Amino acid sequence: MTIHRGVKLRHLRIFLAIAEERTISAAARKLGVAQPSLSKAMTDLEAMLGVSLLTRVGRSVALTAAGTTFRRHAVQALQQLETGAEAIQAGGSAGTLAVGVLPTAAGRLFPDAALDLRARRPGLRLAITTGPHRHLVERLRANEIALMVGRMPDAAEMPGLRFEWLYDEKVVLVGRRDHPLARKGHVEAIRSSALILPSRQAIIRRPVEDFLAVSGILDPEIAFESVSLAAALRLVEHSDMLWFISRGVVERELRNDALHEWPLEAPFLSGALGITTRRGETLGEDVQALIDALSVIAARDQDSRPARAAR
Repeated sequence: MTIHRGVKLRHLRIFLAIAEERTISAAARKLGVAQPSLSKAMTDLEAMLGVSLLTRVGRSVALTAAGTTFRRHAVQALQQLETGAEAIQAGGSAGTLAVGVLPTAAGRLFPDAALDLRARRPGLRLAITTGPHRHLVERLRANEIALMVGRMPDAAEMPGLRFEWLYDEKVVLVGRRDHPLARKGHVEAIRSSALILPSRQAIIRRPVEDFLAVSGILDPEIAFESVSLAAALRLVEHSDMLWFISRGVVERELRNDALHEWPLEAPFLSGALGITTRRGETLGEDVQALIDALSVIAARDQDSRPARAAR
């Protein structure tokens, strides 16, 4: 089956905007298009394809099975066109690689690997998206990013995906350097302090909740939920709150003794960190070059960590 000649780029952009915003009115505002014109374009697209892409759910819309499939290919088509246009404008020497990076890899691992990659491929542009685990998994499945760097997805999320292990990373409990409970055990410190927990979309949230339950802390004082270094670090530095977070997020602060860490001795708080891609997809040269750079940096960083652990 060949695509109808009447399908234009504007139809794809309108469809993708509706799929993202979930309402016709929000998509119209985003695109700066009158709502009746947007609705007509969507109706025309469905007529030309011969299938329903959207279905109404109350005041919003949801993708049908056909809409989910079409969205994945529409995103890929637009990305390829935009990459081609950028390559032409740059004399054919540039390209863009879209990647997703979880906060645990965004502070040290990924930036170091990205700098290494840029030194070897100066014409390549990296489009970096950060965000919660589930959000990035959805973008990976939708073909909006080429790979995701962070914690290994849960077993239920793995169908259709492939994970390449880099190293194991643990969740740590940290507070300000001069915290009044720095010399106390972690259970007493947790019971006596307000907490910052990972956000509910974070893959480390469940292990942290399990740890609290196993420790007999069934009603902790949860003040904030965040995996953002910029926000949570200031909260911790200017209060007696404690923060459960992946070590990679606060690696630099721990190395510089800017934060105090309470030993937790809970192996189940450790998890595999690595690279997630779509299963069965042939990786391009740029993607493979980034994976190689990440592997080299990860191995280097792990070699440098024992000195810290022995302190």
